[in-house]
This record gives sequence, C-alpha cells and structure tokens, in this order.
Amino acid sequence: MSTKDINELKEIVALSHRIMFATGLTTSSGHASARIPGTDTFLIKPWPHIHMNRIRAEDVITLDFDGKKVTGPEHVTAVSEWALHAEVYRMRPDVNGVIHSHQKWSTMMGIAGKTIMPVFYPGPAGAAAEPMGIYDESYATIKVPAEGRAVALKLGNHVGVHLRTHGMLFAAPNLETATVEAIHTEYQAELTWRAMQIGEPHAIPAMALRPHFERKGPDDVPDAWEYFKWLDGHPESARYRLVPVQ
Repeated sequence: MSTKDINELKEIVALSHRIMFATGLTTSSGHASARIPGTDTFLIKPWPHIHMNRIRAEDVITLDFDGKKVTGPEHVTAVSEWALHAEVYRMRPDVNGVIHSHQKWSTMMGIAGKTIMPVFYPGPAGAAAEPMGIYDESYATIKVPAEGRAVALKLGNHVGVHLRTHGMLFAAPNLETATVEAIHTEYQAELTWRAMQIGEPHAIPAMALRPHFERKGPDDVPDAWEYFKWLDGHPESARYRLVPVQ
C-alpha cells in the first residue's frame, strides 16, 4: 500500500474506536485493528491507553504478527492483547479487520452460555445468523500467541466469538464491516435477552438471512457505516449504553 492508503486506513482504525464508544460498545478500553493488505502487519491503538473517543489517526501504530512495533512513537508500545488480533490474521487470510470490545449485552449472553439470536430485522440480524463459539480456556487477559490461536480456533469462520467474562471478538473482511457487525450483534443480544423475560424468542428464518451467508469481499462496506461515520460528528444523537470499565 502507498503511504496515502495506509494513512487512510489509520483514519478508519481511529474512527472505529470512536464509533465503538459512541454506540456504547466500550468506554475507556478495547481495541480495533486493520491488516495492512499484502503484509504480516496490522494497525492498532497503542499502550498506554488513549480513551476510545479521543483516538486519532496519528495515535495508531503498526505491529507485526509477533507483536513487534514497526512504526509509532518511541514512548508507546503494543496493547497487551495484541495476540488476539495477530493470531486471527495469521489463521484467517480473509480477515482484514478485528475488534475486541467489552460490550454489555453480548458479554452477558456469553457468561450465561446463551445464544444470541437473529430476532430483529433481517439486515442487522445477519450478524447473529450463526451461533458464536465461547472461548473459556482462560478467564484472564489474553497476552500470548498460544491463547490468541485458541481464540482464533473458537472463532472459526464465524463473525464473532465470546471471550467468557471478558467481552467479544469480531472479525470481518474489513474493519468497517467488523465494526458494524459488533454493533448489530449487541442489539440482537439485548433484544434476545429482553424477549426471554416475557416469552420464548423466535429467530428470523435462515432463508431471510441468506444474504449474510454470501461471502463479502474486502471492498464491500456496509451501508450502515455511513451512518456511524456521521454519528462520530454528532455524538449527541447516540443512545449510550452502560458498559463495564476495564
């Protein structure tokens, strides 16, 4: 990629963090990353943490798949959970965007061992078209490649995976899609749980979700991304949700 293309990708990485904050997927922590196409490197936020709604393109650093910083200011280093991203990229060549969030409703469903169901409107419901696996080999922060590989195996070819007691991981052909899928999954999780309190939720039939199963390429950006880009400049329009601070 050219320097211009990489800078544009950094803007998307930074924007994804701010959108995660604006939509209530996280508060002060969490991270989004994007593979630099054709390389064994990816873009991600640095450590020490920068609050999610304050991340800008110039804050984003480049890591290789071994967690070594390739570019970035001298005073920062890799986030402790870099292996989550690296091992998914290593095992899934089709993935170019990864998100780790602490979103409340989806995490709650994973803790309870319940399936997030596709219950509301076929478009957004597609994110929950297939049950997500649960990584529960460890309950601590994932800091080493072996743990990252275990998460990637639980993820399989799906869009997301539960990190038991610790949040969610989403993967997609591009970061824009991963961001939108994370938001849509959270809404399906909330509605699934609320429906369970008054009756038995019923999933949208698989036929209606068929477009979700069609393979999307790295250039296929969801229409919803444009709304969330707009939301970044109009945060007062977001419906904030409480999420745990970690």
